[in-house]
Amino acid sequence: MNTESLWAQTSNVGHMGEDFRAGHPSHDVVTERIAAQYSRAPFELLDCGVISGVTYRHLLAAGVEVDYTGIDIGEAAIADCRELHPEARWERMSITDLAFPDGSFDVVNCRHVLEHLPYYETAVRELFRVSRRTVAICMFQVPQESEVLLRRETANGYIWLNRYAAGPFEALLHSLSESVEIIDVPADRRRNQVYLCTKRPA
Repeated sequence: MNTESLWAQTSNVGHMGEDFRAGHPSHDVVTERIAAQYSRAPFELLDCGVISGVTYRHLLAAGVEVDYTGIDIGEAAIADCRELHPEARWERMSITDLAFPDGSFDVVNCRHVLEHLPYYETAVRELFRVSRRTVAICMFQVPQESEVLLRRETANGYIWLNRYAAGPFEALLHSLSESVEIIDVPADRRRNQVYLCTKRPA
């Protein structure tokens, strides 16, 4: 699959408006695990797909001492986050081409982004490339046996709403990781699945 040309056509998802993810319990799962692992010292975290800055606010509310960088492809999202939280770093950037050296961050967090790409492999490899140790991926389209790649038309273009096949997706994570913990997070609105990965040493 030629993902490069497809990704170039993908609509900016900033028009989705209010960040419906803000109250989902999967935020607490990821925040608690990261806080427990990095409780003794400040750590560097890259957050991919910030939209409203909700992950950053969860980390602050939990009292986590973090050197935070957030990226999003949406220009308006980044502008809003810079205005709301000027103390953090916010960059407009594609998850498929991260402008950071290898091993730049202790933790790389990716929440509800992979489902909106033409396909996931390039992005996943980039997440692991820039991570020193931990990669956290949260999916709202929980991978299952059958794969569905769906492009949804909108007034501002289109977005992808993909549900990936579990086998190949998890095999890729295991190939890049020492360990992969899969956490099922039920919720009234939508079940999520969190993958907490410990990167395999080079």
